[in-house]
Amino acid sequence: MAKIKELEFEDINTYKILIGEYEENLKSIGRMLDISISSRGGKIFLKGDDERVNLAEIAINELYREISEGFAISKSDVERKIIEVSRKKDGSEDKGERKTNEEPIIVTYRGKKIYPRTENQRKYVDSMYKNEIIFSFGPAGTGKTYLAIAVAVRYLKSGQVAKIVLTRPAVEAGEKIGYLPGGILEKVDPFMRPIYDCLYDILDYREFTKLMTRGVIEITPIAFMRGRTISDSFIIVDEAQNLTYEQAKMTLTRMGIGSKMVLTADLTQVDIQKSGLVELEKILSGIEGIDFVHLDAADVVRHPVVSRIIQAFDRYEKR
Repeated sequence: MAKIKELEFEDINTYKILIGEYEENLKSIGRMLDISISSRGGKIFLKGDDERVNLAEIAINELYREISEGFAISKSDVERKIIEVSRKKDGSEDKGERKTNEEPIIVTYRGKKIYPRTENQRKYVDSMYKNEIIFSFGPAGTGKTYLAIAVAVRYLKSGQVAKIVLTRPAVEAGEKIGYLPGGILEKVDPFMRPIYDCLYDILDYREFTKLMTRGVIEITPIAFMRGRTISDSFIIVDEAQNLTYEQAKMTLTRMGIGSKMVLTADLTQVDIQKSGLVELEKILSGIEGIDFVHLDAADVVRHPVVSRIIQAFDRYEKR
């Protein structure tokens, strides 16, 4: 039996932000929970399965409270909130539930507080605080790169490091794209888009541009790491599963005094003949200051269907 629920909100400005332009936020909620949702005159109307309507009510009230406290929200924030309340409901995130007094990693320029969302993500962030070299293994959407960049920006803003160095192998994902025009930054630029997306979500575009111009944020190909000693820096090696053994060995030995290095990898998406990271956990395990963190499908914070896709591929590949 369908349940009908009416929610009323006092602050009309907060209400307008909540529903989004052309009701985009409400449409996302309705689509993800498969319920009917609409708005009129400071009210939101919900209709659908009893449990799904209850989840929508919880998510909407939490979003309204966050907006009232001055935090900006985007469509992706709305989708993440639905995932969050759904996981709490089915108990899959009980152990990873945020403590009320937990400090955010950082607050973005839009006022959004960034927290780890699962227990494994929390272990990952804690490991970055405690260790010098961190390997993060996990499928797409588990927050490997995003959380590393959030911690890197925190370290930069607090003065714990002088710069952020971003690098990744320039490897095509299965297709040949030919020769790329321009200088080295222009050639590397297409491969760095995922990292740019994370930075643009955390930093204002003007601040990001200023930091890039001053060399405080440095983007460099793996090949240009050879021969360097990088001190007082937070180094992020993204897509590290595409490092050869020799590249991995070279990259790990670039660290200077006061630096920290995070290598993110998805060993199910290796685009070279053999990943150099496969044996590293056996070689480096137990060394003080080095930690290996494993994330899985339960830590995916993208659209819920992504988690189901990953689980389906896992089942198929095991067979």
